Amino acid sequence: MALIERDGLMSSLQKYFENIAGGEGHCVLLKGEPGIGKTTLVKAFCKEQADACTIYHGACDGLFTPRPLAPLYDVLWQVNKERWPVPPTNEERSVLFANFFQELSTKKGKLLMVFEDIHWADEGTLDFIKFFVRRIDQLPCLFILTYRDNEIYSRHPLRNVLGQLRPDSFTKLALTPLSKEAVVKMAAQKGYSGEDVYSISGGNPFYVNEILASYSPGVPDNIKDAILSVYERQEEGTKNAWQICSVIPEGLEVDRFVKIKSAWDEAMDHCFAISVLVVQNGKVVFKHELYRRTIEESLSPFKRITLNKMMLELFLDSFEESGEIERILHYAKNANEKKLVVKYAPEAARKAASLGAHKEASRLFRTAIEYFEGDDDCQLAEFYEAYAYECYLSNQVKEAIAFTEKVLNLWTEKADIEKTGHNLHFLSRLWWFDGNRKNAESFARQAIGVLKDRPASSTKAMAFSNMSQLKMLSDEPADCILWGEEAIEMAKELGNKEILSHALNNVGTAQMFIPSSEQKGIAMLQQSLEIALQNSYHEHAARAYTNLGSGSVKIKNYAFARKALEEGIRYCEERDLNSWTTYMSSWKARLNFETGNWTVACAIADNLLKNENQLAIFKITVLIVLARIIMRRGEKDALPFLLEAKAEAFETMELQRVIPSMVALLEYEWLTGKKIIENEDIEQTAVLMQEAGIDSEKNEFAFWMKKAGRVLAPLTKEIAEAYDMSSSAKALKAAAFWGNLGCPYEQALFLFEGKEEDKRKAIAMMQELGATAVHEKMKQEMRNLGIKNIPRGIRESTRSNTAFLTGREMDVLRLLKEELQNKEIAAQLYISAKTVDHHISSILFKLDTNSRSKAVSEALRIGILK
Repeated sequence: MALIERDGLMSSLQKYFENIAGGEGHCVLLKGEPGIGKTTLVKAFCKEQADACTIYHGACDGLFTPRPLAPLYDVLWQVNKERWPVPPTNEERSVLFANFFQELSTKKGKLLMVFEDIHWADEGTLDFIKFFVRRIDQLPCLFILTYRDNEIYSRHPLRNVLGQLRPDSFTKLALTPLSKEAVVKMAAQKGYSGEDVYSISGGNPFYVNEILASYSPGVPDNIKDAILSVYERQEEGTKNAWQICSVIPEGLEVDRFVKIKSAWDEAMDHCFAISVLVVQNGKVVFKHELYRRTIEESLSPFKRITLNKMMLELFLDSFEESGEIERILHYAKNANEKKLVVKYAPEAARKAASLGAHKEASRLFRTAIEYFEGDDDCQLAEFYEAYAYECYLSNQVKEAIAFTEKVLNLWTEKADIEKTGHNLHFLSRLWWFDGNRKNAESFARQAIGVLKDRPASSTKAMAFSNMSQLKMLSDEPADCILWGEEAIEMAKELGNKEILSHALNNVGTAQMFIPSSEQKGIAMLQQSLEIALQNSYHEHAARAYTNLGSGSVKIKNYAFARKALEEGIRYCEERDLNSWTTYMSSWKARLNFETGNWTVACAIADNLLKNENQLAIFKITVLIVLARIIMRRGEKDALPFLLEAKAEAFETMELQRVIPSMVALLEYEWLTGKKIIENEDIEQTAVLMQEAGIDSEKNEFAFWMKKAGRVLAPLTKEIAEAYDMSSSAKALKAAAFWGNLGCPYEQALFLFEGKEEDKRKAIAMMQELGATAVHEKMKQEMRNLGIKNIPRGIRESTRSNTAFLTGREMDVLRLLKEELQNKEIAAQLYISAKTVDHHISSILFKLDTNSRSKAVSEALRIGILK
C-alpha cells in the first residue's frame, strides 16, 4: 500500500529516531483502526532506516490463548540465535527480560524494534513492554508499538500499562483516515466514482485500496460485500483454500502449510498469485486481516468446526516436537472438542502460572471448568481449587471466594477431612483479603477444629500458620508466635519449605513490632523471603516483601521500607501478583505521606482509587492518606473519605487500620473544631487496644485524642518521647526526633509547642509542605497569644512559577543546575540530606521528569530557571 498523507507521521518518527543518537531511547505508539495503515507506515519507515540501524520485528497473534511473550520470542531469535536456540519458556520472566536487555546493550549503533498488534498481547508481553520502556532511556533504541485503539476498551490491560509509564518515555501517534480529496484522486485513476468510494470506505486506506484493487469488482455496498463478492467469483478450490486459511488467525509456518497445501496445490498457488495469501516472517497469512475475518465469519458453524478439527489434528501430530499448547487449545475450542480443551487448558494454565501470568492462568482454568463434562467430581474440584488460587493471586478475590465455597461443599460431602481443612483455611485468607475479619476468624477456627486431632500434615501446618497470620494482622503477638512456632516445627518435621516460609513470615512480622526483638523479626522475614525466592514461591515472596515494607513504615525505618517496597512492587508486577502490587503501592503512598512527599502520595492514592472495586484492605490506607493531605491543604472537605475509611476499618476489626482511621478523624476535629467521632467508636477502639496493638500506634492515638480535646484513660504505661508535649523542652525533643526521621509535618507540630521563634519555624515548615489549613490555624493561635511578626502565607514566588515550586524547591533546583550532590546542597542550605531528597522528589514530580538533569532542562525550558 503506497503511503498517502503520511508525511507528517514519517517526519515525527524520523525526529524521534534521530534523537536516540545520544543514547537515550524512546517508545512510539502508533494507534488506529484496522486497515488504517499502521503496518504500512512501519514497513516504510523501517525500509528508510535499514542502512542506519539494526531492526528487530515481532508481532502478537489474535489467538483465543495468546502465546506468552510471542513478539519477544520473535525478536529473541533475531537478536542472537545461539543464545536462545529454543524459546526459554521455563525461565523466570524477570531474568529473561534482564538478559534480553543486557544483550541489546552490547549491540553497536542505533536499534529499531517493532512490536505489532499489542492489543492482542498477553500479560507477559505487556509486562515486558512496561519493563523495557521504563529503561529505554539507557539504550539508543526506538521502540515502535502498534495497536488498534478501537479495541482498547476502558478496562483493557494496555491502559493500565500506559498509566504506569513515565509520560516522557513514550509518545502516541494516531493514524487518521485519508481525506476525501485523496480518495477522489485515487478513484479517478481507476475509473471509479470517488464520492462513492469515500462514502463507503470513510477514507480507511485498506477499504479504499481493496475496493480499487484489480480483484475487487467495482464499488460494493460495503466492504464485507466487496470481499464476499470477490470470494464468490473464485473457483471452488480457491474458495476452499481461503476457508482453510481463514481459521488460522496467527498464520501458519511454511513447513506446516506444505502439509495442507498438497490437497489444494493449484488453488493455493492461485491465492499467492493474486496476493490474497502472502508469506510474512516465515508464515503464510492473508494479505489483509479483514479478508480473513470476513471469510471466517461467512463459514457455517459445521464448516468452521470441520476446518478447526483439521488444524487441530495437524498440531496434535507435531505436539511432542513443538509443545504448542496454546494453539492446540485454540483449535480444540473452535472444533468443539471439549475433552481436548479440558485436557490442555489446565496444562496451558500451569505453564502461564509458572511464567508469572497468573491472570491468564485463571482464565485458562475457567475455560477447563466451562468445558468440563462428566461426573468426576474430584477432577472438577481440582479445577475449582486451581482457578480460585489463581484468582486470589490476581486480585479477583470475590470470584475466588465463590469457587472455594463450591469446592468446600464438595469435599465436605465426601468427608475428606484434609481437603475440607485446606479449603476452610483458604477461605479464611480470602475473607481477610475481602476485609471481613469476622468470616476470616470463623473459617480459621473451623479449619483448626477439623484438623487439630489429626497427625501432622501440610494442611494442618498451613491451618496453624494461617491462624498465626490472622493474629499477626490483629496485633496479637503472643498468640501469633504461639501458633506460628507450632507451624514452623511441623513444617520442618514434614520438610515443607513453602509452609516454613509462610510461618516464618508471620512470626517474624510479630517479632518486628516488639522493640527487644525487632532485629530478630527482620531476620526471620528475610529468611522467609530467601526461601520463597529460591523455590519460586511467588505468593510467599510477595508476602515477605509486603511485610518487610509495611512493617518498616510502621516502625519508622523509612529507608529500609522504601527499598523493600520498590523491590517488592517490581517483583510482583513482573508476575501478575496484582493483589500484592496494589497492597504495597498503598503502603508506598503512606510512606511518602509520612515523609512529606505529599504530591507523590496523592498521585499513588488517586491512581489506586480509580478502581471502583478496590478491596477494603487496600482502599482504607489510601483513603486515609488522601483525606489527610486534602484536609491539611484545605482544598476540600475530606470528611466523606474519612468516614468511609473508618467504616471499612471497623469492619476489619484490625488496629493497624482502625487506629489510622480514628487518628485521621481526630486530626480533622482538631483542624475544624467540629466533633465528628461518636463516643462509642472511641470506646470500641479503646477496648481493642486493651487486647492488642503496638505501643507506637497507641501513643499516636493518645496524642491526637489530646490535640482534639478528647479524654481517654491512658492505654500505655507512659507517653513515648516521640509524642510527649507535656513541656516545651519535651516537645522540642520530640520535634528533633521527628526531624531526624524525616517527618517534617510531625516535626513542625511539636516545634510549634516551643517558644515564639520555634512557632515561626513551625509555620514556615507547614507553609513549605503546603499545609495551608494547618498554617492558618497556627497563625490564628499565634495571634491569640499576642505574637507579632507572623510570617505570611504562600509566597508570591511560589505562585509566580508555572510548576508551583516553593521557594525552597527553587533553591534546591538552582543548586541542581550547578550539579551539586545532596550533601553539598544540604550544607549550603543548612538543611538535612533527607530534606533535600524530599525536595528533589517533589521537584521531579511537579516538573514531570525522572532525573535531576531533566528537571533542570525542563525548568530552563518553561522559564522558571535562568
